[in-house]
Amino acid sequence: MKTIIFALALIVLASSTQADVIAKIKKIDNSPFGRTLFDTIWLELQTGDPLDRLIQTLADLEDRYVAEQKEDDARNHEYQDACTVDISAFDKDLAESNRKKIELEARLEGQLYPQREILKGLVAQKQGEVKGYQKDLDELDAYRAEENADFEEKVLEHQEATAIIAEARRLFADNIEHESFIQKGKATKKPAHTFTREVASMIQKHFTQSAKKTAKFQHRKGYSKLFKAFATIASKVEQLADAGAVQKIIDLADELLAKIADSLALLRFAEDKRVEAYKKQRNFVVIALTVAGTSLANAQADLAALNDVIAQVEATLDTTNQRIENVTADRTDRFTQCEEAVQDYEDSRAARTSDRDVVSETIGLVNKELRTLREQLALRQSAGDEI
Repeated sequence: MKTIIFALALIVLASSTQADVIAKIKKIDNSPFGRTLFDTIWLELQTGDPLDRLIQTLADLEDRYVAEQKEDDARNHEYQDACTVDISAFDKDLAESNRKKIELEARLEGQLYPQREILKGLVAQKQGEVKGYQKDLDELDAYRAEENADFEEKVLEHQEATAIIAEARRLFADNIEHESFIQKGKATKKPAHTFTREVASMIQKHFTQSAKKTAKFQHRKGYSKLFKAFATIASKVEQLADAGAVQKIIDLADELLAKIADSLALLRFAEDKRVEAYKKQRNFVVIALTVAGTSLANAQADLAALNDVIAQVEATLDTTNQRIENVTADRTDRFTQCEEAVQDYEDSRAARTSDRDVVSETIGLVNKELRTLREQLALRQSAGDEI
């Protein structure tokens, strides 16, 4: 009974082993390389030659796969080491460029830009000062021009009044007669002081015209009334017959001329003081304007120099950003190449491992299961290349 059971177990085990071998043969035959390999073995089997050469060829092929894999492993290791060096160099470059970028941005934002705003404010302030001092200077010059024009008008009025009175005095003094030209009775031996009507009329006309002229004066309007009074006196010839009265008029004219001269002297003195004060004040303003102008020029020069520095730093920052962009792109490309190389290596290794396994399994079939292999290949041929 035990013998029967053991025999049955052997039969089942043999059937199971036979089925596994056939499944392995079908699996190998389903791969292109395995099918080609089986075709070669089938041809060798048809020749009837010993299989030692075939087995050796398969063993050599298996060894070649192992050797090629070792070479491929070495090449991949070398290539990946180069990738590591390149990626590390890119990372170092990027780290340095980013550090430089941070420093440049910090310098711009924390130092240069604030300094520029300060200088802009200083320039605006100094421009305002220069504008203010220039305005003060222009106003001072304009006021001085007005004062001088007013002074010149007053001087002209004094000079015209002097000329009018001097001319009247001459007429009075030059026409005093010791002989009578207008007689109511007979001439006597005692000299008589009389004015002719023509002279009186001429004096009256002189004062009347002068009164009209001086009425247009802007400052000394009293001259017009004075000359009207003189014209009225000149119209009364009888009063001018008295030499004493005429002398009083001449004395009055001299007094008026002296007062006008004194007034003009005071006017010039006051003008000299105004000019002196103007020059002193103008000198202060000019000094302040010069100082402000120098400060403005210095501030503008400092701002221009700072703008040059900012432009240089911004250009360096642009170059740094461009380098970061370029290096990042190069790193991405290199990283992609390395990853693709890894994938190619893995695919190649997997394919070579698969082929080597096929060769190894085929060697095992030839060595241990040749009868089953021969039968299965024969069945494939008879079935039209299908096992």
